[in-house]
Amino acid sequence: MRKIRKKKFDILVVVVVLVAVLVAGFAMSSPLIAYAVRTAKNIPVVVVDAGHGGEDAGVCGKTSGARESDLNLKIALLVGEVLKGLGLSVVYTRTNDTTLKLVDGGTRKRSDMFSRAKIINNAKPQAVVSIHMNFYPSSARRGAQAFFDRKDEEAFRLATCVQDALNVLNLEKTKRTYSPLTAEKYLLTCSPAPTIIVECGFLSNPDDEKNLLDPAYRLALAEKIAQGIKDYLNLAI
Repeated sequence: MRKIRKKKFDILVVVVVLVAVLVAGFAMSSPLIAYAVRTAKNIPVVVVDAGHGGEDAGVCGKTSGARESDLNLKIALLVGEVLKGLGLSVVYTRTNDTTLKLVDGGTRKRSDMFSRAKIINNAKPQAVVSIHMNFYPSSARRGAQAFFDRKDEEAFRLATCVQDALNVLNLEKTKRTYSPLTAEKYLLTCSPAPTIIVECGFLSNPDDEKNLLDPAYRLALAEKIAQGIKDYLNLAI
């Protein structure tokens, strides 16, 4: 009886070893499988921040009067859903039209920003993206662009990956491409995680404004942003 059990055990060990070898072999030949194997026990976390909210509407569409905070939220939620579909874990700073007030003291804006920072740091993410809309006195300015802190090399790499993805849409809609730019914003330096701000378009430009009010275009934007983040994480692993 003991010999029979030992034989069964030995066979099971052989099977397990063979499966492990096959998986490792496939992982070496397939980037997608390799990514799944590497992250099976530690799925990367991405924080998606919808800028503004509640009493802080941000800028408004020059023609439509659309609130930046509303558009930010719509695109942020789409980005999160696409990221989840790509196998990543997502944490939102807000999922409704609200001003964050988790931290007491100071102005409402200060409290809101500190609250976002607290959510980001608690999540311990591998990447952070904050969604915003742009506005400029000249209506000629348009296009989607990523911003990063100039001292953060990883944020630069993240911004570059996202900008490369966004430039597919920029080329289609504006007939040109853009490079990521530096910015001095509290959110970009509030955590060790590489963090970028994506200005999805100019609400001061009638063509950008029209596109940003189109659900199909917002989904296309979200897909490009998410793909850029995934591309960065694949390089960072």
